[in-house]
Amino acid sequence: MVVNSSNKEKDFDGNEQMLREDVTRKSGDNQKKIFATFSQQRRYGKVRKLLSNRLRILTWIDRYNWSWFVNDFIAGITLGLTIIPESIACALLAGLPARYGLCSAFIGSFIYLVCGSIDTVIMGPTSLVALVSVQFTVGKPIEFAFILTFLSGIVQLIMGCLGMGYIFEFISMPVIKAFSSATAILVMESQIKVLLGIKYLVAGLVESMKTLLSRYQEANYADFVMGLCAIIFLIIFESFEKFSKRSNINGVVRLVFRYLSFSRNTLIVVITATISYIWLLHNCRIPYTLSKNASSGLPNVTLPQFTVETPEKTYTFWQILTELNVGVFVIPIIGVLTNISIGKLTPKGLVDTNQELLTVGLCNVAGSCVQSMPTSGAFTRYAISKACGLRTPLANLYSGVIVLLALSYLSPYFNFIPEATLAAILICSIFTLLDFKLPWRLWHESKRDFIVWLVCFVVCIVSGVEVGLFVSIIINVLHLLYLWARPEIAVKIQEIDDMQYICVTPGNAIYFPAINHLRDKVLKATAQAKQRIPVVIDCHKISGLDFTAAQGFVKLAGGLRHDTAEPDVALDSSSCQSDNDADGFAGDTLLILYRMQVHLQKLIDNAENLVFCESEEKIREFLTQESLRNGFINLKEHIRASIDLGYKIEIE
Repeated sequence: MVVNSSNKEKDFDGNEQMLREDVTRKSGDNQKKIFATFSQQRRYGKVRKLLSNRLRILTWIDRYNWSWFVNDFIAGITLGLTIIPESIACALLAGLPARYGLCSAFIGSFIYLVCGSIDTVIMGPTSLVALVSVQFTVGKPIEFAFILTFLSGIVQLIMGCLGMGYIFEFISMPVIKAFSSATAILVMESQIKVLLGIKYLVAGLVESMKTLLSRYQEANYADFVMGLCAIIFLIIFESFEKFSKRSNINGVVRLVFRYLSFSRNTLIVVITATISYIWLLHNCRIPYTLSKNASSGLPNVTLPQFTVETPEKTYTFWQILTELNVGVFVIPIIGVLTNISIGKLTPKGLVDTNQELLTVGLCNVAGSCVQSMPTSGAFTRYAISKACGLRTPLANLYSGVIVLLALSYLSPYFNFIPEATLAAILICSIFTLLDFKLPWRLWHESKRDFIVWLVCFVVCIVSGVEVGLFVSIIINVLHLLYLWARPEIAVKIQEIDDMQYICVTPGNAIYFPAINHLRDKVLKATAQAKQRIPVVIDCHKISGLDFTAAQGFVKLAGGLRHDTAEPDVALDSSSCQSDNDADGFAGDTLLILYRMQVHLQKLIDNAENLVFCESEEKIREFLTQESLRNGFINLKEHIRASIDLGYKIEIE
């Protein structure tokens, strides 16, 4: 029986051991499954984050609701009806047939819907980009415009992949405003000849004005009357928006007036085209100029031709690059700059510039395959989208579909649109970019920013917007370098317990271009002081310091010494001599670096008359010792001050 009992105990122990191993094995398997699941979720999260950073539709599509759909649909339809006449006008401004304006207004919308990071941007041709583009394509074959679109997209993609979006941070608000105002004036000037029915295409404001003045006798009064009537119509209908905001008007009436205002461009095109159609039914000739070459049908999807053949000459790809010149770089910058400016007008005011570079680059590369001119967002479309309550980039879808329908079925009817009407649309839409309130404010509040605005505005008007933008960026960079080399430094005399010291407060980081400026300020202040008093540099705003600037502090300490001793003799910088015969340094001016970050202190070598401190009590201690050493306080005052500081004074 004993043996059986022992066997049972052994069997029990064995079963228990097996059970433990089984539990341990299952526990280990469960842990492996948990870790595997966690690892998979982590990888999935990284992939989703990577995709959402590039495909921005993933950041909002799962939250899309019916209310957003209604707002986006109304905004998309309104913008689609608006972008059709604007696109035709921009094509004529760029020296292209009307059809190519519509070809530029749909493919970018579909791409921006998926990748765009700014809700209120509607992609398409703009008067700004068209005006700059014509500077590089005027007098050249039409294929140059498509190649310029392709190359602009490639440059934008390269800049986005290299993370060069920070470059746009060097473009300040005064520059953007001056650039926009100058562009508005140039666009309006370029449309004066269209209102007068005079045909010519030259680059530059000066040449355009010379040509206009020399050919003003060719003006056609029918074009002028048509354009003037269109401008009056647009101004009246624009005022309907303000009228619709009155609270004492019926809601339905307000809504009607509001959308009449939004649709004013489409309405004037329909009205004037109908007048032209009816006129041609009864007469074979019309007194004003009509837009032409608006053939129907969708464009063929193909890469642009990189070799252009004309009856006079055959252009190779390198010759095309030479002809386009700096336009290959100017157009990409201007296009993305418009989007960034729109993004900064949104409530958040934050823009992912690298994502915008990639997205606009894709829009232009794809657009070049459907005979598009360079595209970007537009301030006029932003204003309409904001007024319509647009919520997401999905409005680009509805706008693009309307443009495709217009290309498919309505293109032949665009030949009945008077060119003066399109000129009126451009003038009225671009007029909103004029802003002379800002320079007036800058004149009173910031003369330096006013000068930057003035230089940018004048150069853009005289030499072209591309030159003005480049010069303005250079001025901004030089301005930043000046602020870096000459930071704001406050110098004043302060007192602690009737003990004076020179307080120096730098406004920001001190790097090697600024250290000599700081030294000059301090040495000038000590030279003007009536007596030798310590210098306290309040370093709490100094967030950065390089090696050269750190050595400059040591040289500053050496410059504050008034004896013949070697400045390289270094003792403990946290101590201060208090007796008048301390190694012949009685004439030194003490330099105190107050509230400097510890990691910055390590860059500064020890100097005899340079100390660090973190509290006002420590400054009081140093000032008391210096006052005693220089004979500014007597022994009784010294004893009283020492007792206040907690020292035990022994008098023999």
